Amino acid sequence: MRLEAYWLTKRGTRAMPSRADIDPAEIKDLLPQIIMARIEHDPQRVKYSIVGTACARSAGFDYTGRYLDELLFESESDTDWLKIYDEIVSERKPVAGTCRFKTADVEVPYRVAVFPLSNDGARVDHTIAYEHLTLSLTEMDHVLPVRPAG
Repeated sequence: MRLEAYWLTKRGTRAMPSRADIDPAEIKDLLPQIIMARIEHDPQRVKYSIVGTACARSAGFDYTGRYLDELLFESESDTDWLKIYDEIVSERKPVAGTCRFKTADVEVPYRVAVFPLSNDGARVDHTIAYEHLTLSLTEMDHVLPVRPAG
């Protein structure tokens, strides 16, 4: 995976690269599938700072600037994003796997990888993720959109 190779190059000998190491111009072809988030601590919260156009389209709206705990991901059938971010923060390692995206009619598997970033080299304070989800036009018509909680 290209984002993994990029992250490893930027990391070098450190546990993880910093947010400043990430140059969007260097991964321009990946940007539609990229999601970047800022991790706040005390209390821990995840705020989406960049949501790629393909990710926003599959979600049903652009949730850039929103907090994870303010959103309902009704299209996710088996993914606990709060738990995944907790794991990334505590383990300081990337997490990758297959998730299931459901529309009103079908469930579609998709690949995701989330990589930690750290400005001080110790504490995870940002993440960069890659989502690879391909939906047909028919499936796009039946997307269950992400929407604000409450």
